[in-house]
Amino acid sequence: MSILLLLFFIMDSSDTTTQTAMQKFIPPSIDCWMASDSSRFYADEEIFDYMDGAGEIYRSYKFKDLLVQRYTCPNQEEILVELFDMGSARNAFGVYTYMQGRGTKVNIGQDGEYKMGLLCFWKDKYFVCVRIEKENSEASKAVFDLGEAIARVIPTEGKRPAIINLLPINKYFEKSLRYFYRYEILNIHFFLADGNILHINDSTDGVLVRLKKDSSYLLIVGYPTKGQTDSVYDSFLTHYMPDRKEADIIKTENKKWTACRKEKNYILIIFDAPTKEQAIISLDTFKRKLP
Repeated sequence: MSILLLLFFIMDSSDTTTQTAMQKFIPPSIDCWMASDSSRFYADEEIFDYMDGAGEIYRSYKFKDLLVQRYTCPNQEEILVELFDMGSARNAFGVYTYMQGRGTKVNIGQDGEYKMGLLCFWKDKYFVCVRIEKENSEASKAVFDLGEAIARVIPTEGKRPAIINLLPINKYFEKSLRYFYRYEILNIHFFLADGNILHINDSTDGVLVRLKKDSSYLLIVGYPTKGQTDSVYDSFLTHYMPDRKEADIIKTENKKWTACRKEKNYILIIFDAPTKEQAIISLDTFKRKLP
């Protein structure tokens, strides 16, 4: 057997194993709804064949495989299940935070949320969406039943990234939380710059939240070493605050305040604080939570 053929066989076997494992999480039926055809799988860039540009979000969180299963019941709404293998709990949680904030919390999987026929949750390394186009009592119940059935058979829960524990409870709007390690994702939620001025990459952890007290934004990014933090601090001041009159705080064009601090292996930034004093107070509050 040639080396090329052997590599193809190994890769194909790995994909088959993953797909078989994912199929075990999908029940053949729920209530009167039956799986209408075979599961469809999409790996890597194939996701664009299924969801066009939206696939880039999942790719930014290192998506591995997508299982799509449809369920039908006579004279009822079709139910669509999308089961994403994100490769790690970190990634599954990240893509969940990208999606969250649209609905009501429900006790399904980890951080379940439901709105207008769409149920989303994450568990372990998986992110799950179950949806119908139009709600009715029977179909909505089936969506919940199907979500619960899938969550129940995923054997373990995943851990949230440790950086989330640095956020004081009740100080921010929970639905505003966004976790990421790509600057492109940060820019979607709060545009910072065209370039990666915070040097965000796979080795970093970033979290963005909106604070309850004044609706300002708090950004925390953790780095592997203090040396990297020093470099990023200088980069941010140079590119984002070139006209500052003080060390690391500036009044921006919208008449609000942005302030930056470096502390150990972390960069903390407040955006859109209503006053200079409030920006400083917020940074000092969150600095105290750093390990």
